[in-house]
Amino acid sequence: MSKSQRLRNLSNHPKAVPKSGTSIKWRTIIALVLMYIALIMDWQWAWGILFLLWVIPDLLSGVTYFVEPVEKKTSPFLYWVIIISWILMALYSISVLFIDYDQFYY
Repeated sequence: MSKSQRLRNLSNHPKAVPKSGTSIKWRTIIALVLMYIALIMDWQWAWGILFLLWVIPDLLSGVTYFVEPVEKKTSPFLYWVIIISWILMALYSISVLFIDYDQFYY
């Protein structure tokens, strides 16, 4: 079967056609509103939680998305650099609740 036939079959699949009464993504909307509030209130810890929410499913699936999909199987070094970076950023962002980093600035 050619690629174009597979794409045609995929587009005819019942799950590929959007429902007319699509459901509202409440969790996504609430998270987006909370991120706006975190940005306005300068809550660094909220970004740490967001990073953790991104990294945990990526660890389970073996695929992360940073500009483009990066698979652990095909690009293990880059995958782990991204995952470790997100974990470090999460830890730093959450640590501002406990450590006053302003004391280290001149």
